[in-house]
Amino acid sequence: MGPKRNLLIIGLSLLFLLSTALTVSFGVRYIEAKRLPLLEMTHQADSVATLMADYYRTATAQPSVTPSPTPTSSASLSAPKLLLPTATLTPTPNPYAKELQDALSLVEIDFPAWQSLNPDVKAWIYNEAISVDHPVLKAPDNEYYLTRDLDLSYKAMGSIFFDFRNQTSFSDPNTIIYGHNFDNGLMFSNLVRFKSQQFYEENPYYYLYTPEQVYRVDIAAGIVVSETDTTYLEVEFSSDLELRSLINKIEENSVIETDIALSPKDHLVTLYTCTNDWQGQRFVVIGKATLLGSFRAE
Repeated sequence: MGPKRNLLIIGLSLLFLLSTALTVSFGVRYIEAKRLPLLEMTHQADSVATLMADYYRTATAQPSVTPSPTPTSSASLSAPKLLLPTATLTPTPNPYAKELQDALSLVEIDFPAWQSLNPDVKAWIYNEAISVDHPVLKAPDNEYYLTRDLDLSYKAMGSIFFDFRNQTSFSDPNTIIYGHNFDNGLMFSNLVRFKSQQFYEENPYYYLYTPEQVYRVDIAAGIVVSETDTTYLEVEFSSDLELRSLINKIEENSVIETDIALSPKDHLVTLYTCTNDWQGQRFVVIGKATLLGSFRAE
């Protein structure tokens, strides 16, 4: 165990140290070599996550796109359209169809021809029971047609005409129509027959025609009033309560009894004439209008 053995031990120790150093160096490099791809992959994943987050954040901040009413590409032109089922609307049958045809068969009215003679012709009234088959005119006041015929010539019996305050479509709460009574059967001379209960029961309604519509008027009352009484000549009402008040008076003062119930939703028609007695009385026949249908029914 001399100097040679010592040199051998020193040589082996150096060799061991060199080997260890090489192993450590190789391990570190090996780990670094393995670690680089992992770091790169982690960095890439972080980048992707950041891009996705930016995308969704940007997307939610953008306003919604309004579809264009016209195609913007050939693809949209050729895209098949989704056809949705459509409901077929069945017209509601007119419950008054038969009566409408009957009412139209009673008269032959050429409104354009009559209006070419006098544009004030706005409607027609037909009541066979009192021999009324006349045009109804309208002027700017209630005096004009008191003594004027359809051709505007002087005529003591005048014409049948609307109250100037009324619409001529019978859409007002109370439409008033005037006519003279000369005891000769003309104009409204026979209207006073509705003082009789029996006459009313045999003739409970009449018809009105406009260029657009046909109405049946069911008579609800016949009332004798003084020449200064304007109770039943109101055409405008501030409320249903006010109209209800008039209806109550109509029902209380009628000289005939009827089964026709009136309400503020109804469209009243009031026919007004003289009674031709010494007391200066007037007689009004009040009814409600029911729309039957179009004047030009097929």
